Amino acid sequence: MVCGYFHQTSLWHIGCTVNNRFSVCCEGGAALRSELQKLWKTEDYWAVWLGLGIVFLALAAYFSGSSIVSWAVKPGGWANLGGLTADIAKNLPHYLAIFAVFGTVFTLSMAVMGRNIRQFIPGFIILFLGSTAIFYLSTWDLVKKADLGAPLLALVVGLVIGNITRLPEWFQTSLLTEYYIKTGIVLLGATLPLTLIFKAGPIAFLQATIVSVCTWLTIFFAATKIFGLEKQFAAVLGAGGAVCGVSASIAVGGAVKAKKDHIAISIAIVSVWAIVMILVLSMVVKWMVPVPISPGEAGAWTGTSEFADAAGFAVVAELSAVIESGGIRGEGGEFLNPDDPINAFTLMKVIGRDIWIGIWCLILAVVSVVFWEKRDASEKAVGVGIVWERFPKFVLGFFAASIIMTWVSSRAPASWVGMAPLTGTYKSSAEKIVYGADFSDYEVPSALADRVTITGGGLSYANAGLPMTGQEFELLKSAIRVDDPNRQDKLGAFKQLRLSSDWFESDLRKKVITPIKNLRSWAFVLCFLCIGLSTRFADLFTFGLKPFWAFSIGVAVNVPVGYFLSTVVFSRFWSNISSLM
Repeated sequence: MVCGYFHQTSLWHIGCTVNNRFSVCCEGGAALRSELQKLWKTEDYWAVWLGLGIVFLALAAYFSGSSIVSWAVKPGGWANLGGLTADIAKNLPHYLAIFAVFGTVFTLSMAVMGRNIRQFIPGFIILFLGSTAIFYLSTWDLVKKADLGAPLLALVVGLVIGNITRLPEWFQTSLLTEYYIKTGIVLLGATLPLTLIFKAGPIAFLQATIVSVCTWLTIFFAATKIFGLEKQFAAVLGAGGAVCGVSASIAVGGAVKAKKDHIAISIAIVSVWAIVMILVLSMVVKWMVPVPISPGEAGAWTGTSEFADAAGFAVVAELSAVIESGGIRGEGGEFLNPDDPINAFTLMKVIGRDIWIGIWCLILAVVSVVFWEKRDASEKAVGVGIVWERFPKFVLGFFAASIIMTWVSSRAPASWVGMAPLTGTYKSSAEKIVYGADFSDYEVPSALADRVTITGGGLSYANAGLPMTGQEFELLKSAIRVDDPNRQDKLGAFKQLRLSSDWFESDLRKKVITPIKNLRSWAFVLCFLCIGLSTRFADLFTFGLKPFWAFSIGVAVNVPVGYFLSTVVFSRFWSNISSLM
């Protein structure tokens, strides 16, 4: 009897153990399947796939002897109706190609994610046509004088339309603000060298840490101590101001189990302040650059003061466009680097502040479970997996694009030879020189005789694919007589030769980086137009003013702290951001 009982009991225990293990395996398998499905079921990952797909397409075309620059274009400038129609006729096939690439991927992803593509397709067509019209409006000579770039103009037009008339429900399906901006940020990674991230990342993260902690603590204590709001609500508001607006509000809201209304109110307030800061900062930074602040400082300050990636990009893209057009120059009239504001902002906002999403989620999830939520002691445990769950995946795409392009750009062909004509135009972000050089009386220094050749057809530099160094350029420059009447022309030719000796700057940038930048601009304009169309000021006053004032107190701390750090504490670093390129 005992043996029989033992046998039956053992079998029962074994069966329970097997069933339990099977249950655990099933749960683990379901969790794994759920995680894998996110690779094609979320906008974050689709933004990564689209952005990296464009990068690989550009590289594949380049190494096959072609380039996507032939169709990845932006509208050109025009002064009259004739110029407008001529540019449209020239670029219409290219716009159709861009529409096909973006439209196909966006539609496919919407279908896979279970969205209504019957509503999305007509909405996206209207959105793309509107973006094209705004692009052309921004390149009109009269509008260019007002320093209104395409992104800011898209926002203004969208706000006017969105607040005059209520858009139909079916059109809302195409207003994928986060999707468009995340795609643009991934593409931005391909234009931002990894070396710059390694050099500037620590500084950006340190500054972001100071700003993020100060802003969050200010909003949290103002919301809870002054206005008596719930701690979870205050945490969501604080994250919206301290990190990256909408994404942080949603992520932290889930981490602390905030109410849906709390998240919605936070998003609304972030949107209002993001738009206000776009309009204010767009004017202020253009007024303050180059004195008293540099373009790099302006970009870093924008990165600490804006509450949404899209809004911040609108500001720095606008400043960059004005600098590139020559509307803003240095104190001595020299050209400034239009990439400085964008690079500094990206390092400060995307690499510095956005990384804090995961950190805040982990910290606040633990605090919420242990102190704010009423739970048994056995339930007060938080897994570190929440960091990965809440981490913005598109940032990984940004880094991947940067790594890929950095790896490619470091492998210049050994057979590359830089060439410069005797007559031509040298143009960089800093200056423009029209030259006509006569080298009949010039002798190449003996140290460079095996690398530099000067003939009647022009100049050449060959050094196993390596670009001309600053020391070599100075050596060539020193061989020009001080009283040589053709000195400036010779310098222009040598500068052109040095530029062309750099395979990345003279060839890869033009055929790969530039078209990627153009497609990035399309993504940004789509995004900013969506922000304007989906923002209705009347809807934002239904939530009461306590959350708004709590957030506003945080803004009053955030903006001056960011300015002080960008223009005083780390001024030398941000002012010389170009030297890190």
